Amino acid sequence: MRNKPLCRGFYAFNTIRAGDFLLYIESDKYSHRFAYLPGGHSFYLTEEDFSAAIQTGVLSFVEQLPKDIYEESLMLSSPSK
Repeated sequence: MRNKPLCRGFYAFNTIRAGDFLLYIESDKYSHRFAYLPGGHSFYLTEEDFSAAIQTGVLSFVEQLPKDIYEESLMLSSPSK
């Protein structure tokens, strides 16, 4: 099982937040940053939390978005300033 999100990965919540999604943006040494959809706000998960969410079915991998769709999705999901 992957402990790290896939580049341009699109993930779905399956339980408490069913119907909401995470779009992977980047990682640093402390956490993984996602765009929370709907809304586009930043959502952070540690490597341990991400791994546990995938293993327990709280999150599931949907697909790896093509680069152009990924970039447009990030622009459209940016919260209004």
